[in-house]
Amino acid sequence: MRTIEPRITFNISLWVPEYLDRTTSLNSNTLHVLNTGYVSYFSDDHWQDMQGGLNAPIKSMCSAIDGKLYVAGGFTMDGSTDLFGLAFWNGVSWTGIPGLKVGSINTLAHDGMALYAGGMFPGIGDAKSQGIATYANDKWQDMQSGIRRIPTQSGSQGEVTVLKYALGKLYVGGQFDSAGLAPARNIAYWDGQVWHSMGEGIRGKITDITILNTGTVIVASTKTNGNIIECNPLMSWNGGAWSEIGLPPNCISINALSNDGVNVFIGGNFTMDSSRHDHGLAKWDGKTFSSIGGGVVGTIASLLYHDGIVYCGGTFLRVSDSLHCRNIAGYRVKEQSIEGSDSSLRLRTYPNPNQAGIVAISFHIDDPGEAELCLISADGRVTHCFAQAYYTIGFHEVTLNTHAFASGQYQCVLYHKGHIRTTTMHIMH
Repeated sequence: MRTIEPRITFNISLWVPEYLDRTTSLNSNTLHVLNTGYVSYFSDDHWQDMQGGLNAPIKSMCSAIDGKLYVAGGFTMDGSTDLFGLAFWNGVSWTGIPGLKVGSINTLAHDGMALYAGGMFPGIGDAKSQGIATYANDKWQDMQSGIRRIPTQSGSQGEVTVLKYALGKLYVGGQFDSAGLAPARNIAYWDGQVWHSMGEGIRGKITDITILNTGTVIVASTKTNGNIIECNPLMSWNGGAWSEIGLPPNCISINALSNDGVNVFIGGNFTMDSSRHDHGLAKWDGKTFSSIGGGVVGTIASLLYHDGIVYCGGTFLRVSDSLHCRNIAGYRVKEQSIEGSDSSLRLRTYPNPNQAGIVAISFHIDDPGEAELCLISADGRVTHCFAQAYYTIGFHEVTLNTHAFASGQYQCVLYHKGHIRTTTMHIMH
């Protein structure tokens, strides 16, 4: 049995990289055998082919606002020796992204303007930063010197294992001792210009990161005890200090984290209730760990929360001790009921026109869910997307530094559950 790891949803489709044979029937809803090639997507109640897929398993995926799905793995593309390990799907066909010649990419992220790739490599294309680089306008760019590791008996090359973008920051986790000029033990963040340390960092290799609406960062990691890899306690970063959360009961490993903006969802190999075969899935509400939906009979390798549903991928044949499903399932989390909601969105910016270099953007959410803001220039080009997060009911406010944007008229756009609200914003320098 191989593991399926769901990674990303985009619009109405669930994209899934598969650790399966190249040709397989995915479930009973699939009426014919698809030549999936390690990747497919679920839309309109059926699994869909993606031009035959790719020729090797996929490690990571991320989507961009322009509709592209980026994937990284051990595959090669036809036509050039440079087209290795990284590609994007535009809805019709695959296109390779050149540059990777030595090493491998473990993880991807996108901030609305640029793609970030992290892994174990000395550089990509023209970018010489070790272990991490950014790709925009068909060009690879350095992120200062990247990540570094002090040589030890266990190895000297740093490695990035996790990338998560939220609230204007790219959080980077793995095994390293510095990021750019900043001393950073296994975790740091990039603000678009320079690297920042996060206190004393984390003792151990980072396995996953998730960021709450408040900006609180939750981190899962492992430690090595001889030849045994063990779980470190989950840790929480409030912007100034680390605090220990603990672990679910009988925990062997934590493989994945996600959140709904407030609650943290945890996937791995642990037992919440052995009498009910309740394994692998838990929720932390800020105080205690609790079971979700009876868990799975097996192990969860990846989690994704999207629009009220926790998607779980891993190695299991049943969920909640009774429902048969193979390696992938979704559980709808109970949400606050909404009476009389018309899903209307209210959006404004202040000051407008803006000459101060900082603009406050406030908006109201009537229906809890994921949302993001984007700036669109007068020529219709998406200039910047930010504040991607899950938002609860009520008013929210974010600030944006406008020094990097040219003077002119922009549309500030709020995307939320298929609805769009815009307001005009003027930037003046």
